[in-house]
Amino acid sequence: MPLSNIVVNSEAKLVIETPTPAVAPKPHVTNSPAATPDAPITQAKPTAISSPTSTGGANKNLLAVLQQKYGKEYDIEEVKESIPLDMDILRTCWDEYAVVLEANAKHASAGTFKVAQLNIIDDTHFTITVGALTAQKFVEQERMNVLEKVWDKFQNRAIQFDILVEASEQEDVPLHMRLNSKQKYDRIAEQYPLVRDLKNKCNLEVYF
Repeated sequence: MPLSNIVVNSEAKLVIETPTPAVAPKPHVTNSPAATPDAPITQAKPTAISSPTSTGGANKNLLAVLQQKYGKEYDIEEVKESIPLDMDILRTCWDEYAVVLEANAKHASAGTFKVAQLNIIDDTHFTITVGALTAQKFVEQERMNVLEKVWDKFQNRAIQFDILVEASEQEDVPLHMRLNSKQKYDRIAEQYPLVRDLKNKCNLEVYF
């Protein structure tokens, strides 16, 4: 024992100081969650947004796109802008139809169309003035056919026309056009008595 550690006091007591072994401080342990290996970080991939593929570039109009997309299911046609009635165009169209009538050997109707007077009332309505009732019938028989031609020329199916007969014209309508079926039969039987005899002998019925 080293002498520096021996102390003699006044009462002649011997006190021996024994060094106390130093106690090492316990380490402070903090409970922490067990370290886990870092999970791999997955970066979100950008989502590709598909846009409609151009069907023909900027030069293609809407009609072309619709025809390409729905052409197999629907008959898609461009709606053309209508044209207001114009006398020059209307007269040309009317005369062209008269030529068609002549080509089909409808000479009486063709003559009526050539001399008919046209008058435009508004953008979708015109009148046809003829000189006789028979001429009116000829035009009436061709109404739908000539309207189809006019509609196609002006791109407007709302166009219509009226047929007028000149009031000053007094027409001698042929007799066969003024008689009904029974009257026609009676007239024939009057002119040809054998027709009536044949009907009576054979007990035939005539339906009018």
